[in-house]
Amino acid sequence: MDSAALRAYEKKQPKRKSARTGNANWGAKFDSFGNKITWFGYKIHLAVDTKSELPIALEVTPAHVNDGEMAPSPIEKAASRTSTRFFVLDAGYDQMKVYEAARNVNAQAIIPLNLRGEKEPPADMTSNGTPCCSMGYAMTYWGTDGDMLKFRCPHATGKVDCPLGMAACSSSNYGMVVKVNAKDDLRRYSVPHRDTKRWKELYNERTSVERCNSRLKTYLTADAAHVRSIQKFTTHQYLNAIVLLASAFAVAHHSERAAA
Repeated sequence: MDSAALRAYEKKQPKRKSARTGNANWGAKFDSFGNKITWFGYKIHLAVDTKSELPIALEVTPAHVNDGEMAPSPIEKAASRTSTRFFVLDAGYDQMKVYEAARNVNAQAIIPLNLRGEKEPPADMTSNGTPCCSMGYAMTYWGTDGDMLKFRCPHATGKVDCPLGMAACSSSNYGMVVKVNAKDDLRRYSVPHRDTKRWKELYNERTSVERCNSRLKTYLTADAAHVRSIQKFTTHQYLNAIVLLASAFAVAHHSERAAA
């Protein structure tokens, strides 16, 4: 999921006046180079299937609406139409309500932590939710059992050479084991665990929504809607999405007939 800035060809108004109408408003965000971009118009909030790169849910809001505030609605719509296991979003969506919305539809939100100036992680753990042993070393992630994340002594797994060995923490040859319940902190904990290979693979699929947004803007008219009011603008975006879906269906149908 992601949002995209869309310009409106309406008479520009002060932000307060625009907010009262519920139509186009002023929005601002930072691009990938850290430059602040402002525009007058709307946002389209898209939920996209990562394999087909086709939209399965969309919402349109004035440009000033925060992405995290809008995320639960597309999540619910997407989950009602598909069997969704993961929702992949960027750090701008790192809000508890987004994690809760995904959990409510039996899915996991894959979102990088936006530490918001967090100088130190919570006691006895790293910033990404990995418990630390009594010597202060990050423990080794060792898989999941349902919502339970399992971590082992880093000395026992060969990750560190602890001067006290395993004996200081556990009498077992297996080493000390710590289990945490992901439901205890939906934001900090994730199944799969943050920064693992699987978590990174899932997050890398987020680029599919960027490509979908690009197609709607470059090849269709998502960013060139000469209509007024949010109702007409929303209808325009749904028509663009329908054209994109119909085009994909036509290509697939042609490929099937050619292969027959």
